[in-house]
Amino acid sequence: MRWRPRRYQCPKCRWDFAVRKKRCCPGCGTLLLIASDNPTDAELTELKSFWMWEPVQERWDYIRDWEEHKRKAIEQHAQLWRTALVKAEEKSGPPTRWIQ
Repeated sequence: MRWRPRRYQCPKCRWDFAVRKKRCCPGCGTLLLIASDNPTDAELTELKSFWMWEPVQERWDYIRDWEEHKRKAIEQHAQLWRTALVKAEEKSGPPTRWIQ
């Protein structure tokens, strides 16, 4: 898994480039963020919409509304944890007689 693309291809204008100066596409000026930029929540809230590199799928994702995206991600994360806890409880089963 790559945390940054080998070469950048702007999702808006399809410009192909190797160096991303000022976190923008040199062709059209579109803001392109990657995880190593370490943007703060306040910066992302101020921007509201931007392109973010998705390392698992190796593509750019357009985030229309940062607050909505953040809320959905938190809900999805909580759901995954709930599912994991239920599975762990099912596996543990009732206590055995050896514990007494």
